[in-house]
Amino acid sequence: MKITKILAATVIMAFACPAMAQSGHDLQDDGLHGAVKRVDAVMYEARYDYNDNLERGDQLEHLVTEYNQKGQRRNQVYLSVVEDVIFRTRYKHDGFGLTTLEHVVDNQDRIIGRTYYVYDADHTLTEVYVEDAERQVESRLRLKHDKMGRIDQRSFNDQFNEIFKREVYTFNTDGSVNKAVVYDRSKQKVQEKRWEYDEHGEPLSYTLYDYTEEEPEMFVTVYEREYDAHGNWVKCTEYEVLGDRKLPNYTTIRTIEYF
Repeated sequence: MKITKILAATVIMAFACPAMAQSGHDLQDDGLHGAVKRVDAVMYEARYDYNDNLERGDQLEHLVTEYNQKGQRRNQVYLSVVEDVIFRTRYKHDGFGLTTLEHVVDNQDRIIGRTYYVYDADHTLTEVYVEDAERQVESRLRLKHDKMGRIDQRSFNDQFNEIFKREVYTFNTDGSVNKAVVYDRSKQKVQEKRWEYDEHGEPLSYTLYDYTEEEPEMFVTVYEREYDAHGNWVKCTEYEVLGDRKLPNYTTIRTIEYF
């Protein structure tokens, strides 16, 4: 897969979980609490051993994010399993502290992509778009907000600026996202997503209803987290629910350093 495609997918994934509605303020958008300086996150395969005890498998991903004392991202580094730098993201901010630009560079410090954040006159994030090394637009994400300023619609556009997916959100009374309905290019409903949250506001379960096949399917994912004294999770295990059994998929360990 080309790195530019990975970058476009990374931006889409960053906005995929509506539990953290993006504002352009980095610590807030990353769901972190306290004066966070550095987050070192490593994802592993998760599996049961012969005695049904959870064990850690192979390392899959490694991401290090550094913040300044204003709570702004300084950079993110994507590392390989052998700790080599795959690519690095550097951030720029405006006078209001909002993220405006990401420069993505390879392990030789060459720019391989850019991500731009666009705001309206009220400093509300309205669009994010990704360019490749040749300054060609790879993808666009356009955002709409309700009267309370919450993101209630995301439109995913391709390089031709045509919508290939649209997500519409409804909310719980506490402001968390209850449901997302997904439509395809032809404006047909293809998926529905629902979330439940723990006392920290993090997803506890995620249910996906898929209507793309003749017989609709339902997929359930649950999460188990451990938290530090600041209320930031430091371990998260994701399970797939099959009948009355939970099958582990991934475990992510976060080492968080504070100022």
